[in-house]
Amino acid sequence: MKSVCIVDDQQISLDAVEQILNESGNMQIIGAFSSAEKLLKEFDSLQPDITIVDLDLPGVGGIEVITLLKSSYPNTKFLVLTNYSDDDKLFNALRAGADGYLLKKDAYKNLESALISVSEGGAPMTAEVARKVILHFQKQVSINDFTNLTEKEKIVLQLLVDGFLYKEIAAQMSVTIDAIKKHTQSIYDKLHVRTRSEAIKKFLTNS
Repeated sequence: MKSVCIVDDQQISLDAVEQILNESGNMQIIGAFSSAEKLLKEFDSLQPDITIVDLDLPGVGGIEVITLLKSSYPNTKFLVLTNYSDDDKLFNALRAGADGYLLKKDAYKNLESALISVSEGGAPMTAEVARKVILHFQKQVSINDFTNLTEKEKIVLQLLVDGFLYKEIAAQMSVTIDAIKKHTQSIYDKLHVRTRSEAIKKFLTNS
């Protein structure tokens, strides 16, 4: 069972997440905080597997808290749960080390599956957010690296960015999971990265 903390200054959001996770057989909430300062004070003793972070926090903001904690606890996963989809907050959160980015308006019904995806190395994103990221990727990615990808690899890459798991991509492309794993490894090799998160960061920072 994965341990989860959440920081959000809206009590209704804290209550919603706690209810979802209390009913889950896969996740256990071990801390709920109304400010980043309270989370930072308790984080070392808790060290959750996943931390859910709202971006619009009083005092220390969500992006700053991800930056601070990711540097000291690189193995902790961070899932953004926010009302904001503007480009600056989205890309700054991903650069800071966020492993997923969900909008509150349609995230709660899929929250447990998103947390499972994050824990397995996925990068779940709300559809409109994923589209922004893909479009930005296509503009910013190094031309040489991107053009080295085959057409199938480009499709796999976009589906990976969308947050799909290997088995889901395999089903969509009517191939085996092993084939998708081979495509993914080839993508990582050509982009000179090791993980999906690193691939995202390369796209975001490469101009």
